[in-house]
Amino acid sequence: MLSGIVDYAGLFPPAKLNVTDSVENYLRYFHGPEKWFVGRFVCSSGKLPELARELAEHPEEPFIPVSVIGQASTDRKSWEHALTHDSAAMNKFMVDVENHAEIEGFEIRVPDHEHLASYVADLHGFNEADVFVELPWSPEMDDSLTLLAELEWLSAKARTGGLEASAFPSAEQVVGFVQQCSHFDLRFKLTAGLHHPLPVREKETGAEMHGFLNILVALALLNGHELSRREMEDVLLERDAQAFSFTDEGLAYKGMTASMDDIETVRDVFVSYGSCSVEEPLEDLKAMGLLGQALGSGL
Repeated sequence: MLSGIVDYAGLFPPAKLNVTDSVENYLRYFHGPEKWFVGRFVCSSGKLPELARELAEHPEEPFIPVSVIGQASTDRKSWEHALTHDSAAMNKFMVDVENHAEIEGFEIRVPDHEHLASYVADLHGFNEADVFVELPWSPEMDDSLTLLAELEWLSAKARTGGLEASAFPSAEQVVGFVQQCSHFDLRFKLTAGLHHPLPVREKETGAEMHGFLNILVALALLNGHELSRREMEDVLLERDAQAFSFTDEGLAYKGMTASMDDIETVRDVFVSYGSCSVEEPLEDLKAMGLLGQALGSGL
C-alpha cells in the first residue's frame, strides 16, 4: 500500500535543504530500511546543474530516478519561456549525468484552467517522462481532469498544503480530485502538506493537514464500495488510528473492507506524493503500531 509512496523533496520548503544534503539523505534512504517507502528524487529544473555536479561525486552509486519540477509561470508568455528553459535544462542534465540519473517524471503547474488545452499541447515534447500537470484549485477542476483523462497520456497533480493556511484545500476539494481521478483511471500525485498518516493541526499556519493514509484508505474503499463524496470526506477527517486495521487480506474501516486487489488498483492511480520529510511519516506509522504490521504483511 505504501511502497514507493514518497517522492523525496528535501530541496523544497519547509526543509529547504541544499543539494548536497538532499542527495546524501536520499542515498541513505536508498540503501537503508526506508528504501521500500521512497520513490523518486524531486528537483527543480533550476537546480539540475547543481544536482549533476553532486551526483558526479558519487560515481559508485546506481542511477537515481529524478522527477523535475518545471519553472513557475503566471500567463501564456511566461509559460512558453518556462518550458523552453526546462527543456534545455533537462537535456543538458541528461548529458552531464550520463549513467548516474534518469529523468522519470516532469511536473509542471499550469497558470489557469481556461487555456488548459493549449498548455497541454505544448507538453508533447516532454512525453518520454511521466508528465504530471498540476492544476490550481478552482471550480473548473472537474472539467480539467476530464480533459486530461481524454488525452490518455498525461497525469494530474494537486497541491495539498503549503506555507500559508490558504494553501491547504478542504477535505471536500481533495475528495473531489481523487474521486474524479479514480473514476477516470487518471494517474495522479499529490504534493505538500502530507507529512502525517492521519490529519493533524499544522502549528505554523493553523491549517488542517490531511493524512496520506486517510486518502489511500478512502480510495480503496471507493473501489470496493462506491462511496459517496460525503462518505469519503468522513474517511479523510478520521483521526482515530483504531478505526483502521490492516491484514494480509487487505484493510478495514468501520465495518467496510477493501481487498489487496482494491489496494493495488488504488496504487495504479495514486502514484506518489511529494514530501521533504521521510522520517516524520515513518515515525508516525511506527507510533500508531502500523509500521511493523505493514512491513510484515507486505502492504
